[in-house]
Amino acid sequence: MRTLLITDLHLNSKVTGLLGAQKQAVKDIIKKEKPHEVIIMGDIFMYRRPSPSELLAFSDILGYITKINSADVVVLRGNHDSETKADDGVTALSVFDCPRIKIITHTKTEHYSKRVYIPHYENEKLIIDALAVVPKGYTVFGHFGYAGCLNSAGDADFDLSLRHFNSTTYLGHIHGFCQRQGGLPKAHATVTCLGTPYTTNYGEAFKENFYAILDDGGPRNKKNTGWVNSKGCTHSVEFKQPTSGPRHLVYKAKDIEDNLDVINNPNYFTFLRVVRDSNHATIPYDKINVAHLDVKYSPVFNEDEISSYQPERDLFSINDVIIEDYVKNANSTIPTNTLMEGYRLLKDEN
Repeated sequence: MRTLLITDLHLNSKVTGLLGAQKQAVKDIIKKEKPHEVIIMGDIFMYRRPSPSELLAFSDILGYITKINSADVVVLRGNHDSETKADDGVTALSVFDCPRIKIITHTKTEHYSKRVYIPHYENEKLIIDALAVVPKGYTVFGHFGYAGCLNSAGDADFDLSLRHFNSTTYLGHIHGFCQRQGGLPKAHATVTCLGTPYTTNYGEAFKENFYAILDDGGPRNKKNTGWVNSKGCTHSVEFKQPTSGPRHLVYKAKDIEDNLDVINNPNYFTFLRVVRDSNHATIPYDKINVAHLDVKYSPVFNEDEISSYQPERDLFSINDVIIEDYVKNANSTIPTNTLMEGYRLLKDEN
């Protein structure tokens, strides 16, 4: 069976034209790959309470998958899809639940397909407990991260260690692609953060975006990495880059002319940020053809040029008179004398 794996669509109607471009990007992938099944691993919506147009856009995507391509769909609840952080599973995605579309609101194990689905949980212990009981040989699909999947500054965002993973795992939630070895080496527990099918902000400019094709029984080839199950059937996974959809680009003004072919590529819905700096290069607005253009100015001074002057006296200070005037005019039921006595106690403590 040919399964399309995609995640973090972040459908967003608050930017003109973006929602339509996101929807078309997913449809383009479906049309090209013709999967028998699609697994969407969370964060379908940008906001916890999606707008009617965002709900309709996802309904259109699901209809395209199930009716035109006759594929089944599995959708995991991401943190952006949860109504609150209560880990109660309440999500707007539930309105799409039907025989052809499975909405995963809580951890679910399917023994016939040897899969475990783990949606997003704010309480990471729920994820750790779920990973601990995954049967041997099962594949995990989830929406969460682990310590080390981000850069060094972001490792503290997750308490999950790679040692908690003992099965092949595919994850949403982390927008950048990365692949690590989990558990013990003999466990063959490859952990893959798939990333997004398109960029979602300027901070993701120029990063590579992927979706994946899982093929049961497909042949090994140079583009595929695979493993063989106990029955000798080869499973392969291929990571592919979309060739259309939203993207964010950031160029200095002086580099625009030399990159117009890339910038104006009609296959993409392009957000372009032009950075102007002290060289005052002209921006060729008449030659730029993008969906959204943003101009940002670099700092006038660099760090070496910033003054380190420190005055020897206070240029402004708060004294007792100012404090008392503030307290007298405060809208409080506590008597002024009581508040001032508290202030004097704190002052004496210092």
